[in-house]
Amino acid sequence: MIRRHLARQIKELLQDFPVVLITGARQVGKSTLAQTLRSDNWPATYLTLDDRATLDAALGDPDGFVDGNPPPLIIDEVQRAPDLLRAIKRAVDRDRKPGCYLLTGSANVMTLHTVSESLAGRVALHNLHPFSWAEMAGRDEPSTIFDDLFQRSDTRELLEGLPRGTVPDFREDIKERILVGGYPTPALMSNARSRSRWFASYRQTYLERDLRDLANVEYLPEFNRLLSLAAVRTGQLLNYADLSRDLGIPYTTLRRYMGLLETTYQISLLQPYHTNINKRLLKTPKMYFADTGLACHLSAVEDWGTLERQGRIGAMVETWVASELQKMIDLSLQPTRLLFWRTHAGQEVDFLIERGETLLGIEVKWTSRISEKDLRGFRSCREDLGDRLQMSVLLYPGHTVLAIDSKTVAIPMGVFFGIHR
Repeated sequence: MIRRHLARQIKELLQDFPVVLITGARQVGKSTLAQTLRSDNWPATYLTLDDRATLDAALGDPDGFVDGNPPPLIIDEVQRAPDLLRAIKRAVDRDRKPGCYLLTGSANVMTLHTVSESLAGRVALHNLHPFSWAEMAGRDEPSTIFDDLFQRSDTRELLEGLPRGTVPDFREDIKERILVGGYPTPALMSNARSRSRWFASYRQTYLERDLRDLANVEYLPEFNRLLSLAAVRTGQLLNYADLSRDLGIPYTTLRRYMGLLETTYQISLLQPYHTNINKRLLKTPKMYFADTGLACHLSAVEDWGTLERQGRIGAMVETWVASELQKMIDLSLQPTRLLFWRTHAGQEVDFLIERGETLLGIEVKWTSRISEKDLRGFRSCREDLGDRLQMSVLLYPGHTVLAIDSKTVAIPMGVFFGIHR
C-alpha cells in the first residue's frame, strides 16, 4: 500500500481537535486513509454512509445515530447526511475532547451552511488529493523545497542545499504520471484498457450519483459536455461567455455548474495576483482540471503522441504541475496560496506561491533548453512586484540545477518535487 503523506498530519490533528474532516474527490483514497489511522492508540469504529442501512439510520435520527455510536468514530461520506454535523456538534459540546470523530466527504462539505454553523472552532479540515508523484515514488515525506526557496536570500545560498551535478532524466516518468494520473485504482493498473474502463465508470458514477446528491442538474447532457470541455481547456483562462455559447446553456446556469465542478474537486480555479488596481493586470481566473489522467481520458488522449498532435503538451504539463504544487501547498505547515501573474499585454508567470507578503514565481517549460524568451515573464513580474518576489524558478525536465542570476534558478522537476535528493 502506498503511504499517504497526509496521514501524519491527520494523526497529529486528532490529538488536538475533537473533529477532523477529510474532503476530496470520490475514489481518491479517503476511506482507505481513514481506516489505516485506526490503531491501538485510536481504536475507532468505522461506519460508511455508502451502506444503505447505515445511511437510513443517519438520515432518520441523526441524534440517535451519534448517541448510539460512541466515539472514537469514523463516518465515511458524511455529506450524504448533512444533519449529522449538527448532532456531532451537540455531542462534542457535551463532552469536548480530542480525537472523537474523523469524517470524510466526497464533496466540499465546508461549503454547506451546516458545517460553518455547527462545527466552527471544533473541526480541522484537510483535503486529500490523488497520489502525488512523490507518493507514487515511495518517498516518505513531501518535498520541502518551498521552505528553502522562501528562506534563502539568493540563488548562491539556495544551491548549497540542492543536488549538484547531473540529475537523472525523469521525462518518461513524468509522461506516465500525466497520462495515468493519481487516482489510486487506475494509477496502480498496468493495463491501459482497464484504466480507460475505470475512468469511464468514474465519469458515469460522478454524473449519476454525486450530482444527484448535491444539486438538481436540469441540463445533464450539457453538463456532461462541460466536463469534457473543462478537460480540453485545462490550463487556459476561464471565459464564461465562450463556454456558455458553446454549450448552449444560460450564463447563470454555467456559473452554477462550474461551481459544482469545483465543489466536487473536478477542477480548480486559480486566481490572478494583483495589489494595485491601477496596474492592468488580468483578473480572470485560470481553470485547471484536478487530475491529468481523468483529463486525458475525457479529451480522448490515449498516448503522448495524441497530446503532441493536439498541440496540448504545454497545457497538460502545466496542469500536472499545478496539481503537484497544490498537493505540496496543502501539506505545508504555513499558510501558503497558489496564484498566477498575467497582464492584459500577455506578460505572464505561470504560478506565484504566496506566503505572507512574500512570493515565489514559477514558470513551467517542457524543454531542456533555456532561452531568453523563457525569462521575460520573470523580469516583467519582478519589475511589478519588486522585493516581494523572493525567488523565481524555471521548472524544467533538465539535468542540472542552474543559477541564472542571483534571484532566478532553473530546477529539474525531479529535484523540485523531491524525487531526486
